[in-house]
Amino acid sequence: MTLLRLKTLSKKAFLWAKKFWWIIILGLLFVCAGLLSMLTKNAGLLASVLDLMDAKKDAHDQEMETLAHIHNNEIAEKNIRLKDHLEKTEEIKKRFEEKGEELDKQKEAELKKIIEEGYNNPEKLADDLAAAFGLDND
Repeated sequence: MTLLRLKTLSKKAFLWAKKFWWIIILGLLFVCAGLLSMLTKNAGLLASVLDLMDAKKDAHDQEMETLAHIHNNEIAEKNIRLKDHLEKTEEIKKRFEEKGEELDKQKEAELKKIIEEGYNNPEKLADDLAAAFGLDND
């Protein structure tokens, strides 16, 4: 079939559809009515589809709630570790001041490195700090 013949057929189809548009609308209405009839006749199928959609939505909501709870717990633990970190830093600075020593830049850098390495392990952090700065580990 050539391109010219295809173009002519499409123009004829458009003119026919333009003239008999009501037949196309009527046909579409019959198809929609038939589909609706099939769905309502078999209401169990429609009900099961709606129940499945509700179950999926509930499961999704529950998963989102669980993830939010886990996230909030992680943030709370992180804040506690940060608070402990700041308290330990201040405690070390006070101990050095009590000894009459000054915490210079090199010691401060070493302190920062040790704290960053032991951030998630408080026992290791305490041991490393005691060893590095000659403090007694309480």
